[in-house]
Amino acid sequence: MVEFGFVVGAEVVRGSLTRGKTLLTRGRSVTSLRSRSTIVCTALQPPLVQDVDSDKDIEKMSVLLPEKLSAEGIAILQEEYDVNIKYDLTPEQLLEQIPMYEGIIVRSGTKVTREVIEAGKRLKVIGRAGVGVDNIDLNAATERGVLVVNAPTGNCVAAAEHAIALLCGVSRLLSPADSTLKNGGWDRSKFVGVSLVGKVIAVVGLGRIGREVTKRCQGLGMNVIAHDPFTSQEAATSLGVRLVSLEAAAAEADFLTLHLPLTDGTRDMIDSKILSLMKPTMNIINAARGGVINEEALLEALESGKIMGAGLDCFLVEPPNKDPDSVSYKLSIHSRVLATPHLGASTREAQEDVAIEIATNVKNALSGDLVPTMVNAPSIQKEQLTKLLPFALLAERLGRLAMGIAGPAAAGEVVISYNFQKPVDTRLLRAGLIKGIMQPALDMQISIVNADGVARKQGLKVTEVTNLQSKDDNSISVEFKGAPIVEGRVISEKPTVTRIGQFLPDLRLDGYLLLYVHDDKPGQMGKAGVYLGDRGFNISYMTIARGEVPGGRSLVLTGLDSKPDKEVLDGIFSLVGHPELAPVLIEFN
Repeated sequence: MVEFGFVVGAEVVRGSLTRGKTLLTRGRSVTSLRSRSTIVCTALQPPLVQDVDSDKDIEKMSVLLPEKLSAEGIAILQEEYDVNIKYDLTPEQLLEQIPMYEGIIVRSGTKVTREVIEAGKRLKVIGRAGVGVDNIDLNAATERGVLVVNAPTGNCVAAAEHAIALLCGVSRLLSPADSTLKNGGWDRSKFVGVSLVGKVIAVVGLGRIGREVTKRCQGLGMNVIAHDPFTSQEAATSLGVRLVSLEAAAAEADFLTLHLPLTDGTRDMIDSKILSLMKPTMNIINAARGGVINEEALLEALESGKIMGAGLDCFLVEPPNKDPDSVSYKLSIHSRVLATPHLGASTREAQEDVAIEIATNVKNALSGDLVPTMVNAPSIQKEQLTKLLPFALLAERLGRLAMGIAGPAAAGEVVISYNFQKPVDTRLLRAGLIKGIMQPALDMQISIVNADGVARKQGLKVTEVTNLQSKDDNSISVEFKGAPIVEGRVISEKPTVTRIGQFLPDLRLDGYLLLYVHDDKPGQMGKAGVYLGDRGFNISYMTIARGEVPGGRSLVLTGLDSKPDKEVLDGIFSLVGHPELAPVLIEFN
């Protein structure tokens, strides 16, 4: 059993769903409302995929920038949103500010915790200006339906170049040599380095940055081996590298460079066991994330001479000097460590590219689009996404319509049927359906990020049926047990209902839709039209879907430019309504 919410008059009614008496559908009996109460079903949040013409809502949205973003990125956001720049917020100040924003863009310095996400009642999108998202609570974001997007391509070259800079620096002992010269020394014999040509380097992580590093190492004449459980041998071969286990990489390589996100699976990946397998001439490069290397084990390996040195751009504690007792600080000042203050993405070009990428992604996500860099939502290819988006909106609005018509007759189970010519990925369509059904009763937004989880938690069972058609007449139908089936199509890129029970309307699902059943006899529509007009309501359309028997009953669908209250709907019922279906007002945002 599922709880849903409706507005009845001025009250929000929530409760478990029950059954009443009969209403005809496709020539058989179904259940309907026992009482004659008018039902107003309206979404309390924006739809899964917003209409292009909903600019008035987009203009009201605000984006918070607690960390620096280049002017190019800010300009993109300001095209449609209010952008507030508030650098160096404390955690307490961030908690105070976040309830006012729909979007936030952070770098690595701001922690977007569960507490922050739950405080962000309007929050829809979290943007990470960079790759790693370990400073964002992904579980909390997913539960709340907040989309997390990143900018994985903008700083790839800069990060790769910095890794190569660290590699060259540690191999030629540049840091201690520079320090000696600045202090008046000239002892060249202390700074005999090693050549990179012909040496073996292990690249751990063959993502975008790892591949850029691989190309540059090959250009330096190095032999590249790699460890990445998510890369196929065929892909590795195309890069000219050999895949090995992490243990083999540690034992065979002269240099090892890390290019991984910090996750539960990568935390402390380079530990004392892996370090013990390395050659004493090994140099480790970490321009990825602090925490991938166990810092205590690395410090011990440097102190004991188990490895030669390290080039570190990131630390578990940043900045390390904020805790002089931390291992991070000890590593940052170690004589055999070349340390830089997280400069991997710090080039003018990368800063601009990342800002443009993340601003574009956040802008598109707030506009209702699904973007290719979604972190906590299923990946759908762009070409397929373009085709599915109109059907996702159709599924959402059919779900809302079906729920509004069924009312208390609806139970906690719904069947959605995809009548397509070819099989499709239904995840986005299913999310749209769940949002359309459940959004009115919940105070959190529902999206593809959290739709399935919300349905499970609320006890809504969704059964999907795929019916392959021989002709290109793609449609979706939605049916609650004991309620009329609702069917629709995408016509001219707009969601259109083409069947409600036995009735066959052809109606675009937008604006305010008033539905009711009346006796099929002369003068009925005229009475309703005059009644609404006398009260200042402009009718955008008024259509009838006739029943199977002339002179029986008809379903009336009326589009209104403004929202009538319960008194007006009750007046329609008294004037021309039929007890089988009291007026239902459904608002499609």
